[in-house]
Amino acid sequence: MNKAVAAADSIKPADINEAKGNRNPTDTLRFIMDAVQILFKRPLDPVKLTELKIQGQMCPFVMDSFQNCTKATLGSPNLLKDIMNFSQVEKDNINEETIELLEPYLTLKAPDGKPCFDGDAAAKASQAMKGVAIWSAAMSDYHKASKIVKPKLLLLNIKMAELDEANANLAAAETELAEVIALKAKLKATFDLNMAEKNALTERANKTKKKMEQANRLINSLEDNKIRWIANANEFKSLKIRLTGDVAKACAFVSYCGPFNAEFRGKLLNEYFHNDLINKDIPVSDGL
Repeated sequence: MNKAVAAADSIKPADINEAKGNRNPTDTLRFIMDAVQILFKRPLDPVKLTELKIQGQMCPFVMDSFQNCTKATLGSPNLLKDIMNFSQVEKDNINEETIELLEPYLTLKAPDGKPCFDGDAAAKASQAMKGVAIWSAAMSDYHKASKIVKPKLLLLNIKMAELDEANANLAAAETELAEVIALKAKLKATFDLNMAEKNALTERANKTKKKMEQANRLINSLEDNKIRWIANANEFKSLKIRLTGDVAKACAFVSYCGPFNAEFRGKLLNEYFHNDLINKDIPVSDGL
């Protein structure tokens, strides 16, 4: 199943379009599309003996149905969607008749013994046909494997039903045991609750004592920093007042002073810009 899905995923819409546009499709492409038609349980032309040119060799086989039947399947805009849907939904509807009809295609060999229904051979006809060929063969393999797996799945279901009955009996015995355990747990829970309350009170007392000690240490440390904080607060207040002038002075420096040397920059900054801000009563820092 994984092989089939991987093969379907490898088929690109561009490859399908290229195969559709092939005005003179090879016998290999026609041959593979007939196999797809069989999987989809769609009609084929009446059987007629001919020879197909596959891998450069003439192989006796039935006449393809490309012109009347499989050309429409290849040209369908839903071909990729149909292949993916078949892999996911329709795969279990494959029957023995389909596999019997498909078998000659999958087992056909060229006169030199090379398999005709082969991914590499299909790739020479069309890149899309490589994925289609691998997918078709994988669908056949899936059906053959499922004939082995499905009876085992049925037996598994029977054994699972027996297991469910045994589990039901076990559950009844476990219910009785649970009642005894519940009584024991109830008594233990009462004991644990009383112990938890005692421990909680002890822990709360310890936490309160610890918080009091921390608060005292904090109060003492805050007192030592009071003078410094007041000074910092005043400095920050002064800095906020001067912020507009400082930003204006800095912007003026960046905007106008770049082309000049250090001496002229200093003159612009400390004489013209600074004095202009002072004259406009805009607070500004000295020596910015």
